[in-house]
Amino acid sequence: MKKTVVLGAGNELLGDEGVGVHAVRILHEELPLSHTDIEVIDGGTSPDICHLIQGAYKLVIVDAVKGGFAPGTIYRFTPDQIAQENIVTTSVHQVGILEALKMMELMGDKPEETVIIGIEPSDIAVGLELSQELLARMPEFIQIICGEIGLSLDTN
Repeated sequence: MKKTVVLGAGNELLGDEGVGVHAVRILHEELPLSHTDIEVIDGGTSPDICHLIQGAYKLVIVDAVKGGFAPGTIYRFTPDQIAQENIVTTSVHQVGILEALKMMELMGDKPEETVIIGIEPSDIAVGLELSQELLARMPEFIQIICGEIGLSLDTN
């Protein structure tokens, strides 16, 4: 069976830095139980990314991304675009994830497709809450993630 993994990355103790974790929690609550081919994982700041995504055919990484645009800007790109084109400056988590993907490639267990869905943070300070800018964009962010995995959810 071809499994899709949605991996939320980020430190939820630092406000908008934890947006990936917040997003996968929403997905986990809303995901229909019939979708056994989709696994939603709170990766947080886990150093063991390889183990979390092992066996994934498609990997969708959800994280805060500093691309230099207005807070709440949503991005979609691939790891190849980061390495080859330097299209955005990404979070620290994506560097670790990219290294994990390289290791998995060497071991022959890299996902066939990897996509990063990110959102520009507004406030990365100590705190558990997302900024108003990101809260306002969360329904659209979730819909974009769902579209990437071929799922439609009502997030209103």
